[in-house]
Order: sequence, then structure tokens, then C-alpha cells
Amino acid sequence: MDYQLRTHPRAKKITLRLDKNGQPIVTVPHFTPKILVNKFVAKNQGWIDKHRQQLTAGKDKFNSDKQLMIFGRSYQKEITIDSNQPSKVLIGKNKVLINLHSDNTDQNQVVEKFLKNTAIHYLTTKTNQLAKKMKVKFSKLSFRAQTTRWGSCSSKGALSFNWKLVHFPPEVIDYVIIHELAHLEHLNHSADFWQLVAKFCPEHKLHQGWLKRQGIGVH
Repeated sequence: MDYQLRTHPRAKKITLRLDKNGQPIVTVPHFTPKILVNKFVAKNQGWIDKHRQQLTAGKDKFNSDKQLMIFGRSYQKEITIDSNQPSKVLIGKNKVLINLHSDNTDQNQVVEKFLKNTAIHYLTTKTNQLAKKMKVKFSKLSFRAQTTRWGSCSSKGALSFNWKLVHFPPEVIDYVIIHELAHLEHLNHSADFWQLVAKFCPEHKLHQGWLKRQGIGVH
């Protein structure tokens, strides 16, 4: 099967991961025979198929050809092309209206820009509100589209959130924010950490389970 092959000077063994599109990426030490790489990929075909299906299921569930989930609500997509209007996304009662400026406009880029901007606005506002409520301070706030986590907190107090959280219910997003803010006080998952999380998010176990079912955790 097709895969991307990468060598790394510090690699001690063959490793495998999938990119956001489900393409296998194999990292190997220098001078690894191609036949060994092919055998490794073939041996892990089951793992590749399983995780590809999870990626596809996630895309279909949150942003399919016909449906788009925003803040836990599913909207039917309605596409229009109007050269007199800029490309934009509007949320209606039950529909998300996507206007494309021309036939050549990339619908995915228009929707992604809208989702990212919406997420950044919500996450920035909520993070500042909750940080003030919890009486903690962070040094930096950034947004990415990570493939392995929804949020993280560094030892220097820098917070990072996955902007694709915009698909999830507000209470789940708020749990992720509270989780990372609690790490500013406890950079671990000790009893004290969970006690602090529970103080500001009593239903954290419910939200934690919901996130685990999506296949990506919080750190």
C-alpha cells in the first residue's frame, strides 16, 4: 500500500502514524531495508484500517458533505454561489448557509476559516473568563488542529487548544478549558488536580467520557 517514508537520525525503531487524511507515515532509522518497512506496514494493516475508519467517522460526524456540527448542534448545509457576495458562512435556525463567490471557490477552505475564527473567539473569551474565576494566569494562548489532543498546558504556563473543539457542546469545551487551567496549579493528574477540576466542573467525568469516545484525549 502507499505510505510516506521518513528517516530520522535519532529513530531507533520503525514507527507508524496516520496524518489527518489517513495517509500512513512510516519513520525509520537510517539504512533500514525497504523490505523490512513493507513487512512492517503489511503487519500493521489492521491497525491502519481501524484508525482510518475512526478518522472518516469523525469527519462524517462533525463535517460531512451534507451536515455540519457547531457547538453540539447539527445543521444541514445549504450551498449557494453568488458573485455579488463574498464567500461567507451564516448560521440559520436549522441550516448553515454557505455562499461561495464563484464556482472555483474552495468550499472546505471557506467553512474551515469560519469554524476556526468562531472557535478562536469562543475559546479566547471563555479561557479568560474561567481563568479569572479560577484565579489562575496563563502566559500564552494558541490554537492548532492537533491530531492527538484537544488541549494542552506547558510547564511555562502556555495553553494550546484544538480549534476543532468548535464542533462540541459548550459544556464539553468548557471542561477542556477548565482541565488545562487546572494544570497551571497542578501539572499532573493528581488527586488535588481532579479536586480543582471538580470544583469548577462537577460533571467533568461525564464530559471526559464523551471526549474519550471521540478518540482524542485531554492532557
